Amino acid sequence: MTNSISRRKTSKRKGKKAVLVYLPNEEADRLASIARERRVTKTELVRVAVGRLINQLNSGQLELPLGV
Repeated sequence: MTNSISRRKTSKRKGKKAVLVYLPNEEADRLASIARERRVTKTELVRVAVGRLINQLNSGQLELPLGV
């Protein structure tokens, strides 16, 4: 009888949920350009932007139109 243990690779995404966002071509191209210029990933830029959006909404600095 053999004892086999399966090992899973540790994911860098532990504790993070994936969100798929479709952007218009112009926005996606600009995001890619900014990421190249700043030498960061598009993912990191989106994380920063979403974080700022949430902070501004929570602090009352930003109001979104109804339905958005």
